[in-house]
Amino acid sequence: MVPHIENGEACIIVAISTEGRKKAAEIMGTVSLGNKAIKGVAKVREANKDKPPVQEKPPMQKFMEQTPRLISPESSIVKKELVNGRELQVIISNGDIGISIDASYLRQDISQREGTNLALRALRIVKKEVAKMPDGTLLTNTPTTADGLGEARASLYQRAGFGAMSGEEMMSVVKNGKLTPISGDQYRYLMRNKHYIKG
Repeated sequence: MVPHIENGEACIIVAISTEGRKKAAEIMGTVSLGNKAIKGVAKVREANKDKPPVQEKPPMQKFMEQTPRLISPESSIVKKELVNGRELQVIISNGDIGISIDASYLRQDISQREGTNLALRALRIVKKEVAKMPDGTLLTNTPTTADGLGEARASLYQRAGFGAMSGEEMMSVVKNGKLTPISGDQYRYLMRNKHYIKG
């Protein structure tokens, strides 16, 4: 196909039969072959004149339409595992997730390899529990900063599926049994538009 302008009208030069050119003209507008042109522009304009212009939805509205209505959980979940002699505990209380090692949320005197192993175990527990939750469940966490490792914890939570920090809190919404990041602005937009299920 070769673009072509004829008498001020855009057209396309194509190697097709006369019948094919007629059909193409009705659909596309002007289609020409050599010096012969079949005009279908008027028909196309007539068909399109009453069609409303396509309008893009604002990003927040699209996000809301793609997000299940928020549910604030009321129950508590406590899961414990013994990992290399250390007690790993995952607590999900009213939607807030906390992970402790030997009953402390602060850094322990452990190797980097052991810390990574504990973090992966904790993530598996969280994913397993999240898979049981209804879509729309709102989950939060507040990374502990007292030992100077708040940013590192926030980075791990983001990789797990939480949104960026909003104040001291990070948020996620369960969608298809998985964590889906949600920012503070998105959360406030959903709340303003009553995009939640009342308990």
